[in-house]
Amino acid sequence: MKIGYLLDTHGGPYNMPAPSGAQVTAFIDHLWREAEAAEQAGFDSLVVPERHVRTECWFPSPLLLLAGLATRTTQIRLGTYILILPLYDPVHIAEQMAMLDLMSKGCLICGLASGYHPDYNNAFQDPVSLRSPMFNELVSRHDAC
Repeated sequence: MKIGYLLDTHGGPYNMPAPSGAQVTAFIDHLWREAEAAEQAGFDSLVVPERHVRTECWFPSPLLLLAGLATRTTQIRLGTYILILPLYDPVHIAEQMAMLDLMSKGCLICGLASGYHPDYNNAFQDPVSLRSPMFNELVSRHDAC
């Protein structure tokens, strides 16, 4: 059996005021320590979520977070939980995932989905009604992972 760890990017309660730069910097340091502790504790994988336009979620980009984690871990598998593919250009995602896989020395796990939160689609001006068809087309036309 393999056991993974979800690194939560919630930095505070729902609908909180926007955090200060100092609060976010301290939280990022906390995430680095938490990830290192998960690896030392023997978890098989460490996955990060994607969350946008919410004041309690202080690290919206899973790929940027994974890049930082790849520099701080040595053997734990790193992955997206999940990447909302319709919000991105699939060629960019394929390139970034390939680089993350190299940075993590082959330890990348790629989780993709169409998304569920309408506010994310609204923030990126992507119609919610198109997210499933877009996801299906992107996955079928491009091997994003």
